[in-house]
Amino acid sequence: MILISNQQRDDILRYIDLLCEAYKSKKESDTRSYNVCRRAGILRKQLMKKTSFSASELPEQLKKSRISK
Repeated sequence: MILISNQQRDDILRYIDLLCEAYKSKKESDTRSYNVCRRAGILRKQLMKKTSFSASELPEQLKKSRISK
C-alpha cells in the first residue's frame, strides 16, 4: 500500500485523460492503443473511487514514520 497526496492523485487523473486523448485517433485501428486506453480507463475509475483524507486523519503510527523521514 502506498499513500499519495490529493494533488498527486489529481495530476495522475489529468495525465490519464491526456493519454487517452492522445491515443484517441489510433484506438480504432490498433489493438495495443485500444488496450492502453481501456486499462487507463480502468485505473481512472479505481482512482476516482478512492476517497480523500487529510493528514490529521492518518493513524499515529503513520504520522510518526512520516515525520522521521
